[in-house]
Amino acid sequence: MKTMKFSLLRNLLLLDAAVLFLLGAALLIAPRQLEAAFRFKDLPEGVNYMLGLWGCVLLTVAMGYIVAAANPIRHIIWIQMGIARGVLECVLGLAYLARGVVTFSQAGFGLIVAAFMATAYVALYPRRPRLITPSGTPAETTPPPA
Repeated sequence: MKTMKFSLLRNLLLLDAAVLFLLGAALLIAPRQLEAAFRFKDLPEGVNYMLGLWGCVLLTVAMGYIVAAANPIRHIIWIQMGIARGVLECVLGLAYLARGVVTFSQAGFGLIVAAFMATAYVALYPRRPRLITPSGTPAETTPPPA
């Protein structure tokens, strides 16, 4: 069971990396087409610069997730970052939806993906094994020395 969970976590990291890489590349290469795909119209040309910067961030974060997929336990901070990123994206998306700044057709895909990723990272989060005493009750575990 643990091996399957670990494998799923690695695959999730790689899936997250692929999504971020593709979105980041699209923001760098074709920002206008991406704006149209998300139904944003008549944005100033300067917005493309901001989108390009965001694309750079997404590409580098994708690289971090690829490294983390090799050894998720060693790079657990990337899993924590995935949880935080997903939660923050959901909060931001819901706030903008509530204020009427964006429509669900514009923000819905991002909200759903972010919620899925955060939930999946929480579900697959590696936890320390619990030691069982001979009496069958969990033993107190202390963290290893630093």
